[in-house]
Amino acid sequence: MKKLSIKMKVTVWYSSLILFIMILILAFIWATAGQVVTLNLQNQLKETVQDNIEELNDRNGHLTPHHEFEFFDDGVSISIYSENGQFIDGRTPTEFDPTTTFKENDIQTVTSNNQEWIVYDYLYEVNDGQKVWVRGVMEIERVTQMINAILLVSLIAFPLLISLAAVGGYFITKRAFRPVQKMMDSVSEIKEGKDLSKRIHLSGPHDEIHQLADTFNQMFDRLEKAFENEKQFTSDASHELRTPTSVIISQCELALSQKNNPQEMEESLHVILKQSQKMSSLISQLLMLARADHNNNYLIFEPIDLSELTEMIIEELTEMAAEETIEITSDIEPNLIIEADQTLMMRLLMNLITNAIAYGKAGGFIHIQLKNDGNFITGEIKDNGIGIEQKHLNKVWDRFFRVDPSRTSSASGHTGLGLSMTKWIVETHKGTITAESEYGKGSTFIFHLPKKRTK
Repeated sequence: MKKLSIKMKVTVWYSSLILFIMILILAFIWATAGQVVTLNLQNQLKETVQDNIEELNDRNGHLTPHHEFEFFDDGVSISIYSENGQFIDGRTPTEFDPTTTFKENDIQTVTSNNQEWIVYDYLYEVNDGQKVWVRGVMEIERVTQMINAILLVSLIAFPLLISLAAVGGYFITKRAFRPVQKMMDSVSEIKEGKDLSKRIHLSGPHDEIHQLADTFNQMFDRLEKAFENEKQFTSDASHELRTPTSVIISQCELALSQKNNPQEMEESLHVILKQSQKMSSLISQLLMLARADHNNNYLIFEPIDLSELTEMIIEELTEMAAEETIEITSDIEPNLIIEADQTLMMRLLMNLITNAIAYGKAGGFIHIQLKNDGNFITGEIKDNGIGIEQKHLNKVWDRFFRVDPSRTSSASGHTGLGLSMTKWIVETHKGTITAESEYGKGSTFIFHLPKKRTK
């Protein structure tokens, strides 16, 4: 039987140790996750109720919720009762028993309709000694869901971490033990501290160990950037989807409560349709960008008349611009033929023009120019809108970046992905695009696209 090498022995022992530690961690998570998650949810329930209590106003002895008061906040249903238990206002889950006894400033667990809830009641003094109950209700099923999610992530992540530790340990121990130990300490510090900004620093001659250290540092650079981008992207996407989702839910509830009022139901359905279309557009853009990130787009390059296409889009968007009292003018050379994907060219022009409309000024203008430029076609979209500050000019290509966030909720439905997608379309066609702007006076976007497809 062939004996194991030192490298393999170190790898086996190191991997066994990591496996043992992870089993202990998993056992600890299994034993304590329920208590920790339950405690966190109880604190969340209590804080949500107390935060909303501050938004209650007492006007002439009448209880008036402030406009920022939320009857459903972060999974917590909030309702208001008189001191003798009569319902005043708010939202109570359908399956929850409204006759549940009130317990002042105490969290209780209630079983109703085969479901468990945690309930927090706060007795709030309104005026001249009059009091009302403010009750928060949260479904305890979220505890099980969160624990299962934690365990699932642990079960998936631990084998990957063990495999990574085994492979890393095998190659690290090939060289002299002192620099290897130093590398192990550095990697362990990064792993345990979960700080991807730290790097491995070795002294001495620049040998293979140093090259390995440099490789690790490059990997951490990419990982740090990827994690930050994904974190920001996830946060922004969740924020964008939260608003239309909330609107759809509220409108569905309204429509269900208006069964005898067809007009009211129809208006709710129109709102739902509009928000659904907005979500569909956002998801479509996210999908396209995700495919672009993975080079998984199948484009159809064919000769198209960019002049004619631009005229069609201008005609289509003229009405939208007129609603904002913005005039669109153009100076387009005829018969500008380009080998490109027609769908993406339409999206490119639509994004740039609708962006100019969204950030334009009432009574303003948008001027569109398209001309022959040797082997390229040069396009320019100029407006006299709100403009972009110089410190933000390079950020306009970032996903979800908005020059004026207050305008993104308008009827145009901008999500902050248009210019990011525009840049990707231009670069996919081996072109370039730049932005020039003066804050308060307008912006100009200039793109150059090659007439012939280049590999």
